[in-house]
Amino acid sequence: MILTYNNHDFKWNSIFPINSLNIMRGCFDINLSNRDPYIETMFNAYWKYDLDISKEEILIPLLEQCKIDKDIFFKTIKDPAIKEKLKDATKNAHEKEVFGAPTFIVNNKIFWGQDRLEFALDEYNKIY
Repeated sequence: MILTYNNHDFKWNSIFPINSLNIMRGCFDINLSNRDPYIETMFNAYWKYDLDISKEEILIPLLEQCKIDKDIFFKTIKDPAIKEKLKDATKNAHEKEVFGAPTFIVNNKIFWGQDRLEFALDEYNKIY
């Protein structure tokens, strides 16, 4: 069953959770112009179309859809520098007590979960 919330379709993936390490590493190397389509494509594949994006044979057509060279992608996600970037980002999130996704930090306050976005926006509007 697909649910719709804030104009976004969502379906609980039948194989939740998956190993998302390669997907997360990919975020640190893809071209900025491809980052938003990459994130949206991976999110929809997993949370809307019930795909196992941890499998290379599933991931390849998704990368092609985002105009990302699969050979470069699979090479760079194994690069120690990319691995280190993800480790650093994870450590930074842990130090800020970030838990789960999405997490928003606004004015040094943590808002966790999509249903808290309105609270994060309210806090942001207090500042700006």
